[in-house]
Parts: sequence; structure tokens; C-alpha cells
Amino acid sequence: MGFEENLKKLEKIVEDLHSEKISLEKSIEKFEDGVKLADSCIKSLDSMRKKIEVISKTKDGKVKIKPFEKENNE
Repeated sequence: MGFEENLKKLEKIVEDLHSEKISLEKSIEKFEDGVKLADSCIKSLDSMRKKIEVISKTKDGKVKIKPFEKENNE
């Protein structure tokens, strides 16, 4: 799933947890699902941040673009 889809699901989980209309067991299940989705979103954002960092300015102010190299653990 993509970042936007995961974020929408996470927002729905938060909304459900705030509604107080679900059982404790269901709340815990949704919370666990939310933690997994949040972790996935964090990983996606970190990956995007790394790609953005590939573009940097040189000392003389010119933009220098370096190819992004994936890390082995991604």
C-alpha cells in the first residue's frame, strides 16, 4: 500500500478510537493496526527524505544532483 492510503487508514483508526463506540478488545486491535500503519508511514517518509537529500547545493551555490543509491536493508 502507498503512503497516502496508509495515512487515510490510520486517520480512520484514530477517528474510530475517539468515537468510544467500540469494545475494549476492538480498540486494542485497532490500536495495534494503527501502530503498524504508523511504522509503515514513518518508513515511507524516511525513504522519501533520503531521496530528497540526494539533491544538494555545491559550495558555489549551484545545484548538484547525485543518483540515489538504495541501502541494502530497504
